[in-house]
Amino acid sequence: AQIVFRRELAPGEFGTLNTVLGMIGLMTVPVLALNQAFTHYLARHHIAGGAGQSARIDALRAAALLVTETFAWFWGALSLLLVFLLLPLLDLPRFSLQLFTLLNVLIALGGLVSWAVCQGGNQLRLWAWLLAAAALARVLVGAGLAWQEPWAESGLAAFLLAGFITLTPALRSRETDATMRLKACQAIWSNWDRDFLLCAGATFSVLLALFLFSSADRIVAQSWFGVATNNNLGLVNWALFDAYQTAGLLGRGILWGTQPLLWILFAQRSRLDRTTPASLTFFWIYLGALLLGAIILGCLAQPLSRLFCGPHFQSTALFVPSFAAVMVPLGLLQALGVFSLASRRYHECFVLGGCGAGYTLLLYLAGRQPQLMPAYMFGGALVSLMVVLFVGVVRWGRKQP
Repeated sequence: AQIVFRRELAPGEFGTLNTVLGMIGLMTVPVLALNQAFTHYLARHHIAGGAGQSARIDALRAAALLVTETFAWFWGALSLLLVFLLLPLLDLPRFSLQLFTLLNVLIALGGLVSWAVCQGGNQLRLWAWLLAAAALARVLVGAGLAWQEPWAESGLAAFLLAGFITLTPALRSRETDATMRLKACQAIWSNWDRDFLLCAGATFSVLLALFLFSSADRIVAQSWFGVATNNNLGLVNWALFDAYQTAGLLGRGILWGTQPLLWILFAQRSRLDRTTPASLTFFWIYLGALLLGAIILGCLAQPLSRLFCGPHFQSTALFVPSFAAVMVPLGLLQALGVFSLASRRYHECFVLGGCGAGYTLLLYLAGRQPQLMPAYMFGGALVSLMVVLFVGVVRWGRKQP
């Protein structure tokens, strides 16, 4: 779909579309984190929990879907306010983009509820088919709309229409009265579930950090590169803006493509009380895949850029090697976050979330030129990596005799 949009949309519209998609993804992180916290917490205690915990875990499992649904609807309502507060900071060129962003946020949140419904009903095969159908619809509808109306709204409309496919399980879920939802939420907030709340907070912190480290620059790019300001004499170099966003998309492909290896690492490490050499096997596999992916991306910068951009690919190819290098420290941060969460090193998880927020602030304040943005990304990632490692080493040292 992104190849179609890059080739069909008018100059500058692809960059704006990627900014809005990044904003939509950011707004879905809280619901995604809550769902993942339930999934992993219950799975770990199903394996290692004793008889004394069985009643608590059973109650938590019974409340999981209701709490996820309730929080998703609450967060969706809050998003009505947050979207209109945050989007003006990005200086989107048209109000219609803000409206489409809001609609896509609500559809994306509904899709996460559908995922939770399918998980609770052991219907993951149905969910896989829905995802495949939505992906195909996004490509076909996006190609038709972008060809007729080459604006960012066409891409958002394609995401919106495809999102209704994944919304089907949520629309078919049974109705639950407010009393049952309130009781389920109260059960989570009770004193004997503080352990789960800590796990949920750490999961949110890690997932937020992973998203910001991978996508903060494409959100910030709109306000610096995609808006006419005094710094560029009232003109926008749309070709440069699109080239930057395309190269960033290719770089993020390394992080997204290797991420499944980390979740296998998470599944293995979270079952254990202590780290063993065998539990780190997929970490080393991931590290090798990350380095290999960065090397391949740097070597294939021109053919990959031509695939996305067609004959006007040179500007994109110039940015790709920089992004390939930046993805190495960002990939290490991604691995560190997943490992910390699996090891229940919650201090490192929260520090990583703070570093992600600081990284985003750095890019927002200093990322004024597209040629300099990768350098700030690299520096911010290295500083964040050192901070998290420092906290981990200090805490490890205090536990030694």
